[in-house]
Amino acid sequence: MTEGFVEQIHASRFTLHPLKSHHPDYSGCRKSVVFRHLTGWVCSRSHGGFTLAEVLITLGIIGIVAAMTLPALVGKYKKQQTVTHLQKVYTSLNQALKLSETKYGPYEYWEMPALGSDVNEYYKKYWYPYFKVLKSCDTYSACGYTQMFPWYERNGKMTSITLTAKHLRVPFILSDGTLVSISLAGGQIASLSENRSIYVDLNGSKNPNMLGIDVFIFVIEKGKGVLPFGYKESEKDSDCSVSGGGYRCAAKIVSDGWQIKDDYPWK
Repeated sequence: MTEGFVEQIHASRFTLHPLKSHHPDYSGCRKSVVFRHLTGWVCSRSHGGFTLAEVLITLGIIGIVAAMTLPALVGKYKKQQTVTHLQKVYTSLNQALKLSETKYGPYEYWEMPALGSDVNEYYKKYWYPYFKVLKSCDTYSACGYTQMFPWYERNGKMTSITLTAKHLRVPFILSDGTLVSISLAGGQIASLSENRSIYVDLNGSKNPNMLGIDVFIFVIEKGKGVLPFGYKESEKDSDCSVSGGGYRCAAKIVSDGWQIKDDYPWK
């Protein structure tokens, strides 16, 4: 190639003419191949691209940004997933109660098992037909748990809530892995003992098994259906905290418009 000129290539869609490299259309294209297309000039460099150092620096920056933003994105996703799952269970509980009441009358008039009798018949009659039940559990191990007291308060203390209690409740696992335990009696808290408590473990026996994170409590109130425990109590904010028990966290989520807000004691 003569100095100051570029090689021309003849093709059906290209018209090639020897022009000096200082032509305005050749700015910055020395020692390159230049084509004159039907619509204008196209400069194709024979060398260039990113150096290895530039690539490594770019990847490093991407890694730093990902490390800073990924945990927040994952946390946000898990929060939304928890709320969605909790809403689904809450709806299913109320639907089951209403359907059973349609057939057997108001909940307060149902035939409760006598002390010492087989409570399984109660669940088979009033509850199981209205859920997609995978299995029921007479023992904690049958549900996949390793101990009778599997759940922890939000502050890390072990609760005194037994997973199964003879003549009081027989938990059952739904087709999506959710564990539901509808008690025939109250719980360890005075306000729970006034109503029939329902314990829900969204992911079954999987960790963390902690109130307010994957375990939530509901109650059945006459004429009102299934409601989050503590829904009308002012202490739900103090209870649903990193130093609290977490018994009223379902009530906090519902009162916050079915959201897990920034003040929620998430992980």
